[in-house]
Amino acid sequence: MAFKILKQLIPAPTGSDPHWAQRNVWVEKLTSDDTRYEYSLENAAITKRDELTAADTTGRLYRVIES
Repeated sequence: MAFKILKQLIPAPTGSDPHWAQRNVWVEKLTSDDTRYEYSLENAAITKRDELTAADTTGRLYRVIES
């Protein structure tokens, strides 16, 4: 079983978003130069997700899914 990390396409709301705006679009890569993260162990994927979340200053969310 493999696990991959998805990134929120548009970061967290800024406070000026309309009440109906949601951030439900998730992608593997934001640009063609971006890195795709895939792991065979779920724990490794979770660790990397946590690292990415901590390093992201935009407030973007990351999630681990089974692929």
